[in-house]
This record gives sequence, C-alpha cells and structure tokens, in this order.
Amino acid sequence: MLLTTDVLDDLRQRILSEYPLLFLQTFEEQRWEEEIASLALEMEYGLVTWSVTRGALPSVAEGHDDQDAERFLSMLQQYPPQHLFLLKDFHVELQKPRVVRKLRDLLPELLQRQQALLMMGPEEHVPLELDKDLCVLNLPLPGADELRGQLHHVLQSNSKEITLTLDTRAEDRIVQAVLGLTTTEARKAISRALKGREQFTDEVFVQLVAEKRHMVSGSDLLEFFDLDESVDDIGGLEELKEWVAQRAEGFSPDARERGVSNPKGVLLAGVQGCGKSLSARAIARTLGFPLVRMDMSNLLESARGSSEQNLRTVLEVVETIAPAVLWLEEIDKAFAGFEGEASQDATMSRILGRFLTWLQEHTSPVFVVATANNVSNLPPELLRRGRFDELFFVDLPNFHERKQIFEIHLKRRGWRSDRFDAEQLSELTEGFSGAEIEQIVNSAIIESYSGDRVLAQEDLLASIEQTVPLSVTMEDAIFHLREWARTRCRPATPDVRVMQVMEEEERHGQVPELEQAPQDKWIALAESGQLGTALVEYVRLRDTVTWQRLLDDFGTYIETSGEYGLVLRADPKLVVWTRISRKFCDLLIEYIGGKRVYLHQSTPEVYADQPHPQLPAVTELPAERSPKPGWCPTVIRMAPPKSGSGKFDRVARIRLTRKSTD
Repeated sequence: MLLTTDVLDDLRQRILSEYPLLFLQTFEEQRWEEEIASLALEMEYGLVTWSVTRGALPSVAEGHDDQDAERFLSMLQQYPPQHLFLLKDFHVELQKPRVVRKLRDLLPELLQRQQALLMMGPEEHVPLELDKDLCVLNLPLPGADELRGQLHHVLQSNSKEITLTLDTRAEDRIVQAVLGLTTTEARKAISRALKGREQFTDEVFVQLVAEKRHMVSGSDLLEFFDLDESVDDIGGLEELKEWVAQRAEGFSPDARERGVSNPKGVLLAGVQGCGKSLSARAIARTLGFPLVRMDMSNLLESARGSSEQNLRTVLEVVETIAPAVLWLEEIDKAFAGFEGEASQDATMSRILGRFLTWLQEHTSPVFVVATANNVSNLPPELLRRGRFDELFFVDLPNFHERKQIFEIHLKRRGWRSDRFDAEQLSELTEGFSGAEIEQIVNSAIIESYSGDRVLAQEDLLASIEQTVPLSVTMEDAIFHLREWARTRCRPATPDVRVMQVMEEEERHGQVPELEQAPQDKWIALAESGQLGTALVEYVRLRDTVTWQRLLDDFGTYIETSGEYGLVLRADPKLVVWTRISRKFCDLLIEYIGGKRVYLHQSTPEVYADQPHPQLPAVTELPAERSPKPGWCPTVIRMAPPKSGSGKFDRVARIRLTRKSTD
C-alpha cells in the first residue's frame, strides 16, 4: 500500500524531472491540496490553485475573467518560472477539444519555464491526444498512521464530550475499522462513534464498520452484513475462538512493524447447522472488519469473459474497503465436480484458477472465511496451506456446548436460563446440531404461547421428543464426513478429555515459582532488531522524549552518533538535532513522516543541562524560510500537537561539514 510520503516523494521527483502534465486522481481534494502546498514550499516553487468557480488564486488577471480554463491557460506565461498550478476538477475540462489543443501548445513553454500543471479530479480522463504527455497518479487514501493522527485530533478537539480513555490496542482497532475511508469520513465516523459513550465496547467498531456500507452499495455481486453477532452468541468452539483472537492481533500496526504478514483466512468445514455461518459473522466482529459475502453463482454470465471480469471487479472492491472479511458460503457448491479435468466447466475452471491465485498472492488485509458442508468435493489445490491459514472441522456440539446453546437461545428470547434444567436438555439432545436446538426452543415458545401458558421445562422436553436430528436421518454421510476430517482438519472444539486432564493437573500441581519482572518492552524489541517498533514503544512509555536521551538510550542497540543532522523539510535552515548516524536519521525520518511519532516545539530551557546544537535558538517559526541557520528546540511525543504539526510534520537529513558550529 502506497503511503502519502511515498507519493509526495514520487511527485517531487517527477516535477524535477520535467513532467509538465500530471493528473492526480483522488476524492480528497482538501487533504491533497494541503500536502501539495507543503511540497511546493519545500521545493521553493510557487503554487497557484484554479477552479471554474473561483478562478486562479493568486491571480494575475487584474480584473479579467480567469475562470474559463482556456483563458487561464493563456495566462500561464505571466507567472514566474518554477511554479505549480493545481487545477481542480480538471477532468471535466479535458473533454473540451480547445482545452486539449491549448495544453499541447503549452508543452514547450512549460518545460522551458519549469512549470507543471497538476490536474486534480476524482475520475481519470485522458484524451488520446495527451496519452503520451499526461502522467496519471492515483493518490492513495490515508494510511493507518495518518488515521491515527485523525483519531488523536478528534480526542483532543472533543475532550469535553469524549471522556473515554483508549489504550494502544483500542486505538489500533479503531484505526483498522476506518481504513478505506477518507480523512473527512474517518473523522466524522470516529466522532459519531465515541461521543457520549461512557464505556468502550465492541459497539464502537460495529458503528465504525457500518460507515463502509456505501462502498459496496452499488455492487450486485457483494452483500454487506452488519456486525450483529459476536463470539458470545456461539456455544462452544473454543479452539476456533482462541485461534481467531490470535489472528486478530496479526492485523495490528505493531504486528506489521515486526514483519508479521496479514492472516489470509480460514476454511470451516463440518456438519450442517453447527454454527459455521454464525462463526463467519462473529469472526468479522472479533476482527472489527466489515463483512461482505460473495456468492460464486452470481458471478456467472453467458457472455464470454464476463464471469471472469465480475470476479476481478469483486476482488477490487473488497481490496478497496480493506481491511475486510470476505465470506464465501457453501463454497463446496460452487466448486463441486472438479475431481477430474474432463468434468470441469471451462468458465468455472478459469474463475477457480484466478481465485486461487488471488488467495495465494494478495497482500491486502482481506481475511477470507469459507464454509463448506461436503469438503470431499472441493479441489485439492483449494485446501493446501498458503491459500487458507487453517482448516477447522465444526462437529456436532458436545454436552457442554449444547448446554451453552440452550442458555444462549433462551436468553436471546428474554427467558432466564436458570429457570430451566439445561443439563437435562443437553443430556436428551445427544447428536443434535445447534440449528436444531434453536428450533427446539422456538417451537417450545410457540407451543406455550398458543396454549396461553408460560414456557416451562415440559414444553422444551416435548419439543425435543418431536424432533428427529440430522445425525439420525443422514448418519452415514456424517460418519464419512467425520472420517475425512479426522486426519485433515483441526477440530474447532478442544478434546474434552485433554481439558479435564489439564484442569486436574492445575488443581494438584505445584505452584509455579515467581518469575522475574519483565524488562521494558522497547528493550526486548530493540534487542531483537525491531528498532522502529521499539522507538514507538519507547516514546509511548515516556510520553515526552528529549533528543539526547533518545540517542543515549538507543546507542546500546544501534549506532546513533554520526556526521548527519535533521532539519525541517519545509525550512532546511532550521536544525532539529545534529551528530546522528545516517541509519538512525533514516529511521526517525520514516517514523516522523509516517506520523508514528510527532515533533513538538519546545524551549531551550528543556536542554539547559544537556548538550545541544550550538546555533541560535529559534523559538518562533518565521512565516517565510529562515535566511540563516538556527536551532529549533523540539521534543518527541506520541500525540500530535493540538494546533497541527505544520512545518514539523516532515524532517530531512543533512550531512554536517567540518565548519559546522554545532
């Protein structure tokens, strides 16, 4: 995924390499206008913005109309060299032949005067005449680090209305939930979800994820689901629940910094009615991702190539809203009959091949949950490791799970479960699936209501007596399914006998010796070579960090002293710190530019007892670039400045000379 800093560096190089015409495709006009303004300041280029409603700002027309695109282009020669022109919604103007011709006429002058036209709009439209001269750049949506900054901004600006205290894990999950939204959408969604809440619950993520519904509303091939079910609505399946909770940690920014790859997904196979579909919905809530379901049969069309194009479109949409959970229900129905090459349908074969390639190669945070009843019909290449992280077998519920299922369905319908003998109900429903137990409760409630009496144990017992479970009517099929899964799948329910042995050992075992207090997490990370993550943990632990202390503490794990320094990229005469190694400089540039940590302006008194650059201290940033070198005292913090980062949002590396006065 491209980051904002990567795109700005690329844009800078293209402008300096004399790309006169650039089309910037984005919906985030305001955000990118601010970024381009900062870039122009860094490059010491002038910046002019133009729109059909306001004309040029600043303008050289002096009372003349410059709102017409063709007339404005005729005035470009009146602006000085080394200028950037940001043209808003210019995709509309590119449909006019005279404007296209005028752009082609201007190319030699733009190159000679080192001017560049940056056309901005949500829709790419490149006329054939400009195909070789106009370069299109797709500007990315904000990444996790930028959205974290928006979260901090919302918390600071609404401190009276939002009194919740968020830990790092909660922040990570909120940021993950709004990935795929613009900064404006994310800020409004976070504010709406947090305002007025007295307690932080999963409902926050449910509300945030619902904001992405519009991103799939125009697709007939995907179905969006609200996150109504949680793992508490599932009886049993503890092994599966624990595995999903562990994989949820794999999507966190901390995991990404440590090189942990995104989990790919899980295949749930098992007996019908035992909670596979419910588990898919609960997994999405555990991860805090939007849940979209794809029906393979909806992809099929009669026109050649249309089915494959539908699959490509669906996968593009899913990656756009990522992180997300892609739910493939009863995948065995879609890919049944692929045991032999001769029996394969050509269209489905191509769809399967394309889908398998995507499962293997995609790097976007899309977690695939596939459910299947008859896994023996699935092609072997779909089941091999690398396509899914794990294959779980969901069997008929055991005694303890049936007891939980009865309690869950009674509570869901407003009945106190302690008024019923759940153990007796569980004993009498050996071989019943979760769906059949739900039907028993429903039938008993209806029977008691129609008889004008309060639901009692006898009603449930009568309903059990009248129900013939699937395990009886399809005994042979379930036996073969269990035999197939016994050596091929991981059980979603832990072995009860093993659990009993472990509980017995815990009761009678010796009390373990007290371990030594663990060392600071940042130290363990730094010793393991995870310096970036260690830097974040170090700043989070101390809240406010001075430069010399940072260099001293990290000097044990990386060479921090050297012949380089850091300056404000928007004003290179202002020095942040000096005598830093190149490797540590690059690490700091990456994490400050990526908004993982923030620079805050400080005072010289903070460094009164510490060595610091021997340059005149600059306590107030000048409006224009500084004419002479100066030292800008700063500290490093996790939260952004309340008034915004401004010139402190990006830093650059310089090499010190022997004449340096520091």
